[in-house]
Amino acid sequence: MKLIIAGYNIEKSLIDSLKQDTATPEVISAAYARISRSKKRVDELRSEALSEVEKARKSNTSIIFEMGHASVAEHAVFNLDLIGVSRHLTELIQRSRLVSFTEKSQRYVTFGRDYVVPPELKNKPKLKKLYNAYMQKLFAEYEASYQLLSDYYRKSEPKLKVRELECRAKEDARYILPLATLTQMGITINARSLEALLRRLAQSPLLEAQELKDLLYSQIMQISPSLIRYIEPDGFSGNVFPEKVGFIGFMQQELPWVADLDLETKVKIISTPKNADDRILSNIIYSNGELDYQSTFETVNSLPKMIKQQLWQQFYSGIKSWHKMPRAFETAEFEFELSLSECAWAQLKRHRLCTLIKKSGNPATAVIPAPIKSIRREKIWLSLLREGIELSDSLPRPHIKPYLSLNASPVKVYAKMNLREIYHFVRLRSDAHAQWEIREISDTIMQVAQKAAPMAARQLCGKSDFPN
Repeated sequence: MKLIIAGYNIEKSLIDSLKQDTATPEVISAAYARISRSKKRVDELRSEALSEVEKARKSNTSIIFEMGHASVAEHAVFNLDLIGVSRHLTELIQRSRLVSFTEKSQRYVTFGRDYVVPPELKNKPKLKKLYNAYMQKLFAEYEASYQLLSDYYRKSEPKLKVRELECRAKEDARYILPLATLTQMGITINARSLEALLRRLAQSPLLEAQELKDLLYSQIMQISPSLIRYIEPDGFSGNVFPEKVGFIGFMQQELPWVADLDLETKVKIISTPKNADDRILSNIIYSNGELDYQSTFETVNSLPKMIKQQLWQQFYSGIKSWHKMPRAFETAEFEFELSLSECAWAQLKRHRLCTLIKKSGNPATAVIPAPIKSIRREKIWLSLLREGIELSDSLPRPHIKPYLSLNASPVKVYAKMNLREIYHFVRLRSDAHAQWEIREISDTIMQVAQKAAPMAARQLCGKSDFPN
């Protein structure tokens, strides 16, 4: 056995000191692309690619785009600093599944009055003035609520450490912040996912998205011109428009009072798996047995309850909170409709291996943290919410209205999660340190899973509750 470290991500200023015509991740992609069809050792293939970069680029273009082996582009990885984008734009950016993001947290960082003014308002001075005035009101209320919440927690929970107290206050005050708030993030992304991100940005009507697309494309193409090609809109939207065929039933708005009730019902069950425990146990046994799958399932299904319990006891022996469940747990799938705030959605969307489909909730309602009511700021928040709705009605383009949405604005999400994903979700989101709203959702999902699969979900809990 021999291990050779072919490369790794280093800081850009160090890369700039190297020979620039060869300091590109394209040589890794080109070398690895030939592994499947060459007798040469992989380190020899890398040396060849490094000595002939232009030839490597031509090879990449042919293999990735002409032959269709797009996975070759995944061997080229980029680390990106993204500074000064709106929370609204992060919706487009963070939709990528096979990408790593770390974003500035509104839970731990006190935010200043930094926000995006949509470029679409450039030639509309009166509207721009109203927009800026509204933003100033929101940030002023954020600052006032933060101070009042700090005093509230200092008196109501005197044992809290200063850092914990500040985090509690920020956690609730941030609900009044708009999606126009500026943020920053670190991104680790491979070239294939980057091409998909560029295409998604190009399809967006947001001028902010177009600016980011141009910045990304111009800089990445200087480094790796052979790995990215299809980034322009090509007419495929992936959407349907029922109103264009004369049907408007899906477009009808819910009554406000129904939407309010939905805010109270945070988790609606759409479907739960049948025979989940036996199905998962069958799949655990299947790979080591001689029977086909159906015979394995029928045998497990017919076992006495005591035998099944003993098998599950064997499975859980030695398990720790950091262990991942085997893929057999992916065979039990759950479907939910979740009602939550934009604030909680920002956390939920990080679980990208789940199927998550989001839509806006009723704009006239808001998820207001209980402590905000305790410090008597609820009426002020609702007044600001109504002011934002009136202002959004006067905006020239519908696609910029979300800049005015608050973290407290409600959304609905269709969520499809298998039990393996639920384990990861609950370990993190039902932990004692988790944010209160996402924890409420996680706790409910945990209860549903434990009812549907009492043995397979037996160790389902937050990390802080995991048994020693």
